[in-house]
Amino acid sequence: MLRLMFRIFRKIKFILGSIKLNLKIIEWRVLFGPRFSVGDQFSVGRFFSLAFDASNSKVSIGIDVQFRDYCQVRSGMNGILSIGNHVFFNNFCSINCFHKIVIGNDCQFGEGVKFYDHNHQYKTSNKLISEQGYSTGSIRIGDNCWFGSDVIVLKDVEIGDNVIVGAGCIIHKSIPSNTIVINKQEQVLKSY
Repeated sequence: MLRLMFRIFRKIKFILGSIKLNLKIIEWRVLFGPRFSVGDQFSVGRFFSLAFDASNSKVSIGIDVQFRDYCQVRSGMNGILSIGNHVFFNNFCSINCFHKIVIGNDCQFGEGVKFYDHNHQYKTSNKLISEQGYSTGSIRIGDNCWFGSDVIVLKDVEIGDNVIVGAGCIIHKSIPSNTIVINKQEQVLKSY
């Protein structure tokens, strides 16, 4: 009897979650109009946020895209974000798009993966960094890529198909297809 009650409770929770997400998608479509599109089987975890900071920004999300808990997607300035089909983002992933980010199909991203297609300008020394604006670039991720936890991808990077990026890597250069990237860190242990 107790198992049946838990099953019913989980089913009700799932149905209510689906209704909540569908209402959120309707809200985004009303607020952002043709600048926002999403495919079927889109799912988000708790505390997912989607923000458009400018009238020229666009977000396109493919079929069967899943964001787990605490993920953030931000499209600002003239940002164009395109996410392919069958893509998974684990908890705490962050996408910050001011110019262009394209993510291919069948990709998986571990916890805490972050994408930044922009950087602060800082060359004018007599001016505050916060007042100097941004330099922007683009990020392109191929199909069938897997990024471990806490990977950071910076602007002006193109990553080919079938690429695996190990946990903790900072990607600031392009990577060809069929490549494995690891952070070579030597651990030194000293006794005292």
